[in-house]
Amino acid sequence: MWLLVVNKKAGKRKALPLVRHFSTLLQQTGQEFYIINEDSAKATDSVLQSHLSTGNYSKVIAFGGDGLVNLCIQHIVKTNIAFGVVAAGTGNDFSRTLGLHKKNVIDLFQIFSDSSTDTIDVGRVSSDLHSHFYVQVLSTGFDAKVNSLANKFKWPKGRLKYTLAMLLTLNRFKPIEYELNIDNEIISRKAMLLSVANGYCYGGGMKISPNAVNSDGQLDVLVVNPVSKIKLLTLFPKIFTGAHIYHPKVSTMRGKEISISAQADSYADGEFVSTLPITVSVLPKALNTWVVT
Repeated sequence: MWLLVVNKKAGKRKALPLVRHFSTLLQQTGQEFYIINEDSAKATDSVLQSHLSTGNYSKVIAFGGDGLVNLCIQHIVKTNIAFGVVAAGTGNDFSRTLGLHKKNVIDLFQIFSDSSTDTIDVGRVSSDLHSHFYVQVLSTGFDAKVNSLANKFKWPKGRLKYTLAMLLTLNRFKPIEYELNIDNEIISRKAMLLSVANGYCYGGGMKISPNAVNSDGQLDVLVVNPVSKIKLLTLFPKIFTGAHIYHPKVSTMRGKEISISAQADSYADGEFVSTLPITVSVLPKALNTWVVT
């Protein structure tokens, strides 16, 4: 049985016609399904948890953006449920990473119906208060503050939203003193930005860790060491292509478990997770989904 989860407000409300089309295809092929279409993320989370605990669902399909994806995976990681996404948000980075973001509803229906699933890695963020899963990128520092501000904007959308938030954040930001423990290697340094990537992109296709692969059992750590605000401005556009990793002030590392301590907040998949300190670890092959190459 299929469970369709909708964010009716995502992407200029384009999720609703997509789920109507998809549900029509399910009806035409005689398949059972249920649609969760609530008015808030809190209500969606509650209803989703209830259905998964009591129903016999083999597939969960999210109609929305990365925020809805992040909400859904909290209940699906380490289960046998197959999880798919019909891109209807502004960023759609998880869908982009899987190669699904440009597919139409009919193509996605055929993929989700007929194709076998793959297993991908998931990141887990642990703090003193709770644990939280993510599939794309965890960030702290400059881009976390940009993320926080961008989440408050109703306009513009996509990359423009993050660019505007970056410009507004830049003037007030100062480097943060971090202590990292990457697979028992301790590193202390000031940094402008620190990210831990499972998938290669965030913010609507920004390739923050272009070499990250979500099936290799590793997390990709990126650190932007202190630079002037002018240099940070010139570095920022290179993130869209991934060329920033070649800048001498950018360091990249890899690991399976990363502890981060600082006076800062962390965001994952665009959602606030926790204040630091946190420990980030990789859960290999923890999510069943469809990957199109």
